[in-house]
Amino acid sequence: MSLESLAGELFMVGIDGTELTDEAARVLEQVKPGFIILFSRNIESPEQLYQLIKELRKVVKKPVVFSIDQEGGIVTRLRNGFTVSCGAMALAATKDENNAYLAGKILALEMKSLGITWNLAPVLDINDNPNNPGIGVRSFGDTPQKVIKFAKAFYKGLSEESVAACGKHFPGKGSVEVDAHLDMPVLQKSLEELKRWELIPFVELMKEGLESIMPSHINLPQLQPDRLPATVSKEILTDLLRKTLNYHGIAVADDLLMGGITKAMSVEDAVINSFKSGMDVLSLCHEPQAQISAKKALLEQIKKNPELEKRLSESLGRIKNFKEKFYLKTLPDEISFDFSDHEKIMDKIAEQSITLVSDEDKMIPLELSVNDCVITVKTSRLVQVQETQMGIPWVAKELSEKFGCELLVVDKDSKLAKKGKKCVFFTENAHLSTWQSRLLEQARSNFRQLLVVAMRNPYDCFLVNSSSICSYSYEMVSQRALFKVLLGEIKPLGELPVEVFK
Repeated sequence: MSLESLAGELFMVGIDGTELTDEAARVLEQVKPGFIILFSRNIESPEQLYQLIKELRKVVKKPVVFSIDQEGGIVTRLRNGFTVSCGAMALAATKDENNAYLAGKILALEMKSLGITWNLAPVLDINDNPNNPGIGVRSFGDTPQKVIKFAKAFYKGLSEESVAACGKHFPGKGSVEVDAHLDMPVLQKSLEELKRWELIPFVELMKEGLESIMPSHINLPQLQPDRLPATVSKEILTDLLRKTLNYHGIAVADDLLMGGITKAMSVEDAVINSFKSGMDVLSLCHEPQAQISAKKALLEQIKKNPELEKRLSESLGRIKNFKEKFYLKTLPDEISFDFSDHEKIMDKIAEQSITLVSDEDKMIPLELSVNDCVITVKTSRLVQVQETQMGIPWVAKELSEKFGCELLVVDKDSKLAKKGKKCVFFTENAHLSTWQSRLLEQARSNFRQLLVVAMRNPYDCFLVNSSSICSYSYEMVSQRALFKVLLGEIKPLGELPVEVFK
């Protein structure tokens, strides 16, 4: 294999669209990536995705591993025609780690049937900061023990189907208040503090054989001399991950085109510095020209610097071991795209996750009249999974239609004039939104009985004194379960995986 092709092994690239375009083919031919990452923009149905993967394998003309962010819940790429998990925090809310195992196993079965053998999950961040905008319900909980319990089970499910896992976001960003998709978070902790908290889930999953770890665009001033992301830091990638923790698996970069790193340097510098510092797989999830120029820049550096050839050899050794286990030599000839049995299992899991936090206003089961009101925000998916349009939750529309009451869709400019007896208010991270919090306070004043439905982070349930319930996700699997609980068809069995102090 030529040096150009060997350097390509380091790259994981994303493409645009649901079909192989001339531009995508040009990028793949020039970059010669070892890995391709898939997003919602690439997926219409299982049948279409299977054909796309077959075409991509032909174009790359060498062993390539396909990856995807299939955490479940709000970070789910395989939706239409696939089984969707309710997500990490929802799984933990069921109190049964076997549900996390089943979720991991089902996701792995469906991924692998199409030729995807690397799930960029589970999230190992400990969400001990309610104001964290980028993690929240993507975490299994707010202590190392909760995260370990459910992450291990999820990992076991993936492993049994020979799908690689990825622990993210190393060394842990559950306590920060900045989203790395937009800017670089800073974590002011010493190595000893990290060992007592953030690093524990990573260390425990390493013991289980965790195949890959994803360092994040986070700065740790007490470990790093420069204000740069961990993704380009020798102190984090080599000194901490390799030497201190003795990790031998793959280090894969979070997208090097995120705001958390592009505000600090060009994509070419990000790729070169990340590789020099110890990263094995360099992720460029979009921007074809940036993918080509980054590969060219890195190749030139490797040719100039003999030390980088040694660094290349290290990463290629890890990648070779990874591919020997997870590259599929052939795709299945015949595939059943009927995943209905899996969907039934996920429905049951989601039903166990719905958590009634309080019913002080005696709202469950719901009995609404035409004079009552259902209020909702549009679910945004926010920045980290911004691949779909904002939408009105299905469950809010269903309640309005069932009881014949008014449905109000509110935004930051709304004022709440309506008053009455009962109100159901669907929120999305209202604890991070001043306008949602303001409208909740108005609803509390305007209605005698109020039910707050937290569609995402459960912290919304504590903003006002009212009845409150949380679903941890607005995937349909969670909305269907929530609807049943609201109508009294099933009992709310979930338990909060996080503690909240008002």
